[in-house]
Amino acid sequence: MRTKSISLAVATFFLLSTAVPLSSQNAPRQTSEADHTRHSVAINLLRAINTAEVSYKMTHGSYLTWDALLAGEQFHGSRVIAGLAHFDPELANAEFSTSSEVLPGWSLRLNLTANGEGYDVMLQDMTGKPCGYAAITDERGVIWQSKTIDCEI
Repeated sequence: MRTKSISLAVATFFLLSTAVPLSSQNAPRQTSEADHTRHSVAINLLRAINTAEVSYKMTHGSYLTWDALLAGEQFHGSRVIAGLAHFDPELANAEFSTSSEVLPGWSLRLNLTANGEGYDVMLQDMTGKPCGYAAITDERGVIWQSKTIDCEI
């Protein structure tokens, strides 16, 4: 009987010690509506790039550079722009550029591995905010968001 009581007490202790109330944790700071809109543009552009890259790789066996993506059939720039304009109406008449500033206020860097079997993309907000913002992805299709060091994410 005493063994059962000790076992029950130990199990209860472990259960209660691992159940940390969420209210005791710091809630993440909310971004402004304008920042949320800009971040949505970045994330959705990276989704479109990932989709086009995977589509091309399945057919041709390697990934594409940014210039080749713009020229290819997998990435329909006008359709992507229309989707981005849903989040930012100012992009409705925008066109993608082959320069590093692919859209107004956005810098894109797409790197391919030497054999074309992998890629990474960084889309950076160039509006000059002190903490900056970048969204990053690669051939795995996972999208990360980042800010400069010492800034809350």
